Amino acid sequence: MNYKDWKPIYEEIIKDFGYSKEKDIMAANVQSEVRGSDSLKILKRLQGSSVEILGPYAENPSEKIVMIAGASLSHLDKIDIDNSFLVTDLDGDTILQKEKNKDGLTTLIHAHGDNIDLIKKYSPEFTGHVISTCQCRPLENVYNFGGFTDGDRCVFIADHFKAKKVILNGWDLENPAPKGDKRIKKKKLKWAHKLIRLVDIPISVKQSKGL
Repeated sequence: MNYKDWKPIYEEIIKDFGYSKEKDIMAANVQSEVRGSDSLKILKRLQGSSVEILGPYAENPSEKIVMIAGASLSHLDKIDIDNSFLVTDLDGDTILQKEKNKDGLTTLIHAHGDNIDLIKKYSPEFTGHVISTCQCRPLENVYNFGGFTDGDRCVFIADHFKAKKVILNGWDLENPAPKGDKRIKKKKLKWAHKLIRLVDIPISVKQSKGL
């Protein structure tokens, strides 16, 4: 999805949550300064592929190309990091994420108004292949492919780079994660449910609820 199409959706989201566009812009600029992006060519692996997107309750995947939604990485024992992508806003086990990135796990780091401190602290420490993303107007080295939460952002990235289809493995859009504000988490799940229905890519589901 290009930014022109994403912008009205984004503005609806930040209005619904009371988020600050100015802080989102600040976060994107900080991410641009401290890490930026390596080549996008690696994302061409998604083109024409079946992409399995792993949520917090995923079992080990069956597809060759895998995208991991943020903190879900902590629950996975076996992944082929050479054919996997981690999509994170630096929530979860950041030490593990950095280690896997160093070992070859391509990591898409997302900047938004609530994770500026995490960006400053951790983004420069990712020494492997990194692509930076944001939810506001993109910069030269910070991209916006659409999407809001780590999970639905995976779907938008797969769609943007013309994957053949996506398989959602281990998602639960009915019950929010136990940490954090449960009311906000549930609201985010509702948005994720809405957003994944905006893409053109075929979607199938396994071991998931609320989809």
